[in-house]
Amino acid sequence: MRRRVAWLVALTTLALAAAAWATDPVAYITEIHQKKGGGEVRVRAAGEGEWKAPRPLQALRPGDQIQARGDARLVVLFHAGGGTKTVTPENSPFTVAAPAGAAGGGRDQLRTVTASVSQFLLGKQDTPQLRKLSTRGICPEPVIIAPRQTRVFAGDLRFEWDGGCERYRYVVRLVGPQGVLWEQGDLRRPAVAYPATAPALAPGVAYRWELDTPSASAHPVDRAQFEILTDADARRIRGALALLDRAEGYTPGTLAVMRTALLFEEGLYDEARHQLETALAAQPNEPNLWMLRGYVYQRIGLNALAADAFDKAK
Repeated sequence: MRRRVAWLVALTTLALAAAAWATDPVAYITEIHQKKGGGEVRVRAAGEGEWKAPRPLQALRPGDQIQARGDARLVVLFHAGGGTKTVTPENSPFTVAAPAGAAGGGRDQLRTVTASVSQFLLGKQDTPQLRKLSTRGICPEPVIIAPRQTRVFAGDLRFEWDGGCERYRYVVRLVGPQGVLWEQGDLRRPAVAYPATAPALAPGVAYRWELDTPSASAHPVDRAQFEILTDADARRIRGALALLDRAEGYTPGTLAVMRTALLFEEGLYDEARHQLETALAAQPNEPNLWMLRGYVYQRIGLNALAADAFDKAK
């Protein structure tokens, strides 16, 4: 009889856990603030008994609980314009529930924008599998950083790269459908702006730029593509970003996560990288921002930099 009761309890627990997991997420962890020895935050999934350390960008379902101790706190972003919730020791344990629906006017537009953000976060629940690689040699191979496999806003265009040595001299070359449009050589610094006197670039056209290192023949020419946004897409995306900036109920750190997610979903990986650089300057120990930086680098094929960012997120 006791064995039968134990089996029934086990089956009921499994059923509750499965039902909880089957429920769609209603929120995501977007900020984790804790210092070693100064407090901690923990999360317990609905139907489970164990409290676990939170993961950056972790999806949360109804019934999940969050606990903060000491001077630690955690910020949760809800779906559909539901704003954020900051969990502190004063309101712990906090139980996650679906937010009340928001409707009408600008709120409908906000729901559309936040739905895109939520879609991005939902797709980032698997643990990244990249390994951090060691760099050998005194002069690492020069590699293009930006723009790289991305869409960009029309206007100021800046070519950036990393690696190489101080003694190197670089050549930057821009190639369009009709051939070479612009070239500049004898460059020392790992960045150069596209001059206003160079040929204008057309929206919706795929361009390729090349980074050549004639002074180091052992390094191959690196190449990357980018595309200028159309005016219509640029207005739409800028409008969505402005809508987020005006929205109430979002903390600055979570707003940076949302802006990055929106830019990523629109294929504006270079803009997303710049967004993260600004946010990390203000919050250098925020794991969610490092995790996002890793996803950006991974998406544009810079796996070594992505692995480094994922490692910092841990």
